[in-house]
Amino acid sequence: MDIAELAVATVGLLVAVVSAHYARLAVVRRTPRKPPLPPSKPTPSGGAVPVSTDHDVFVSYSHADKELVTDLAGRLEARGLRVAYDEVVVRPGSIILHEIEQTIRDSAHGLLVMSPDSMASGPVMNEYYVLLQKSMYDGRLLIPVLVSDIDNDEIPEFVRIRFYSDLRDMTDKVFDERVDEIAEAVRRAS
Repeated sequence: MDIAELAVATVGLLVAVVSAHYARLAVVRRTPRKPPLPPSKPTPSGGAVPVSTDHDVFVSYSHADKELVTDLAGRLEARGLRVAYDEVVVRPGSIILHEIEQTIRDSAHGLLVMSPDSMASGPVMNEYYVLLQKSMYDGRLLIPVLVSDIDNDEIPEFVRIRFYSDLRDMTDKVFDERVDEIAEAVRRAS
């Protein structure tokens, strides 16, 4: 190959590169761009809490703790929170698992009521895993609530790292103070 052939090949290659560049620019200019997503509300965990929710908080618990949970829910509602738990959302004829799943999805945050019965309950642990996932990926608050003595090794690892609300053997006044703390944490996170 002599110098003339090399020069022709180089010019041809340069023309091909420049043509490809301008063809790409033409395509990019014709491609509509998606508008940017609106910024999500920041949360302490860095995720985003859904803007529209039916409930401020979902309570996961064992039916052995029903009396305490009913009292807790009533006190939270008296402080203006919309509280959901199975007794409130499950209707005759509904499919319990679907109702609970939808309610967790439609709740801004979650409470995990901890007792030996709840930590041994399959349904409570399933609800906990969903609440934990929502906490990790959507920035929803997950508040552990200790209602009776429980061995530390029975508490899931991701619950142990969280500050919990202790409602064991409380006077009515202290119980109300703890409910105030929970309500304030939920309001701040929303």
